[in-house]
Amino acid sequence: MRKDQLVVWEGCIVGGPQNATGFEEQMQKMGFTVRYECEYKTLPSKGEPNTGGRNDLIFTIQDKDIPKFSLWRLKHGMRWWEDYLESGGKKITPKEVLDKYPHGWEKIEVGLS
Repeated sequence: MRKDQLVVWEGCIVGGPQNATGFEEQMQKMGFTVRYECEYKTLPSKGEPNTGGRNDLIFTIQDKDIPKFSLWRLKHGMRWWEDYLESGGKKITPKEVLDKYPHGWEKIEVGLS
């Protein structure tokens, strides 16, 4: 059974599902099989003016690519979904995104073909 992983790329703009194929192809050229999931605008942080509105990207990385992707992603500001949520991301992520992608990769039904 595969265990594909969700990744958050903060501040990344793909431009919506209509541009997903181009993003996936670029990642394939770098040796990673990914699937675009969604993009969303972050919510303002409580008590912090001029926050929110950042475009974040969520995508799935195929489990076979996780070992080589793990270090590569750090150079590009990408984080595992769970790490993002645990370090404050829950507070700035819209509810509909949190509902669609619950905390804990074992609870999420995703898979790349």
